[in-house]
Amino acid sequence: MYKMIPHIFLTWLLGSIANSKIVFLKNFLIKLFIKFYKPDLNEVLIPELSFYDSYNAFFIRKLREESRPIDHSESSFVSPVDGEIVDYGAINATNLIQAKKYDYPIAELIGMEWEDTYSNGFFITIYLAPTDYHRIHCPYEGLIKQTKHMGSYLYSVNKKAQETIPNLYIKNERSVIHFESQKLKYALVSVGASIVGSIVPFWSEEKDSRKSLIKDWNQGPGENYLIKKGQELAHFRMGSTVILLLENKQVIDLDSLKENKLVKFGSKLFSIQI
Repeated sequence: MYKMIPHIFLTWLLGSIANSKIVFLKNFLIKLFIKFYKPDLNEVLIPELSFYDSYNAFFIRKLREESRPIDHSESSFVSPVDGEIVDYGAINATNLIQAKKYDYPIAELIGMEWEDTYSNGFFITIYLAPTDYHRIHCPYEGLIKQTKHMGSYLYSVNKKAQETIPNLYIKNERSVIHFESQKLKYALVSVGASIVGSIVPFWSEEKDSRKSLIKDWNQGPGENYLIKKGQELAHFRMGSTVILLLENKQVIDLDSLKENKLVKFGSKLFSIQI
């Protein structure tokens, strides 16, 4: 079933329902989500359900600042999202690994011009389940050097799909942000999935048009835009995946990384050797 036609129409249809401002419909969907996934509403900045004019508005809810303290130590590279570490390891020359059995090339994931930068570097893949917080934040202060939109398919990215669809991440729609700091260069790739359809950057006016979002991603927020650790980068409209690529595996201490480890935005992923 995971090798069927990508779910573009399904994504559009369910996206339309999720964005509906019909009061009884959005209230029903929000209450159903809460009953099924049991999110911690004590973490939510505005817990009153009447505040949200659609299911999607609730899905991308903001959290109280104190619920996700940010490790501001200069040596700490923090998690950009809530999620589960599903893959991590050295980049084998120019290839990353998916589900321990599929190699896929850097050039096809983020663009040929960045292959040399991340060759023999390091990668971490974090999966966001529907119940997770769905805003994406900057994991380490730096300048945004480039942003781009890539891909067009919308396969599922759950664990079954990761294990059965080769080259899954380079097939799916995704956005890429390249950062540069005094300590390192890194890329953050946000991968779309079935029933996602929209990865909205912080500089976007949140138009519903897919064409507008693609344009926003390709234009970026401005040349050499400085972004601080913890600052919001974008948000997913549903669960998906974030892939981090780092230029040099020698500049980081990886002792704290574990596969299947659950992580929270703002907590330390690993230490940079400064």
